Amino acid sequence: MKSLLHYVLALICLGLLGGCHSNNLQAPPDMVLVRGGAFIMGSPSLEVDSLTVKYKFPKGYLQSEAPLHEVTLTSFWADKYEVRNKDFKKFLLANPEWQKENMKDRLLKGTYLKHWQGNDYPEGADDIPVYNISWHAAVAYCQWQQKRLPTEAEWEYMASAGGKNQVFPWGDTLPDSTKANYYANIGRAVKVGSYPPNALGIHDLAGNLWEFMADEWSTDFYRQSPKNNPVNGSKTFDKVTLHKINSRRVVRGGSWGGSVVNLRVSFRDSHRPRHIVDHMGCRCVKDLPKND
Repeated sequence: MKSLLHYVLALICLGLLGGCHSNNLQAPPDMVLVRGGAFIMGSPSLEVDSLTVKYKFPKGYLQSEAPLHEVTLTSFWADKYEVRNKDFKKFLLANPEWQKENMKDRLLKGTYLKHWQGNDYPEGADDIPVYNISWHAAVAYCQWQQKRLPTEAEWEYMASAGGKNQVFPWGDTLPDSTKANYYANIGRAVKVGSYPPNALGIHDLAGNLWEFMADEWSTDFYRQSPKNNPVNGSKTFDKVTLHKINSRRVVRGGSWGGSVVNLRVSFRDSHRPRHIVDHMGCRCVKDLPKND
């Protein structure tokens, strides 16, 4: 009987969870292990309709959150914090082509890192998450770190503390000023880690800055989403392909100016990859080694 149980558990680990990993698996600095598994992604259609009426949104505004669908993910590491100014500066110094004075893209001139002086961010802002960056720069930064942007499925899974049935990263209680930086209660981005983490130990998954995803935006992707490790497009990009991408990308998490609805783990929106704003940032994830 025990042998059968062990066999079943092994199948679950290999097939459903994408591999069992030792509790001693060492996470890279400032990252946490997000153990893979199956979860229900999205929002029920009735909830979408109810919120649309309650908050007087245009018809169809939240419809891309439906239908509910099952997704299975393999394990990955996730950054505890959104990418900080001090992190991004190291990237710029190591990759001069991404410095603002070398930015050849005419669509970014005057907006990319516009609050920086050359390669220096404002004094005392080491731990403020970097903003005024493009989606392309976010991709390049993560890949320089030998990481990548998360897929929106990975993001929702980690935001819901491993696929738990909850509305916000901390649970079901409505947000307030002790839980997240949102709804212009401060009016700007604040230091990462200023609010308690979720149950996985990840900070600022609601509010502060919107976060870029790897996925290309589609309003009806959930209706055709693959079950295993879904992504609309690619997870990684070579330099030539990256600079040619101009399609809208998924963003998640809400920002310092966002509403309560934006902070929900299932809320999804889109953003033009070259549109630079002061409430958009990123965090990275990393695949586990193949032999783990």
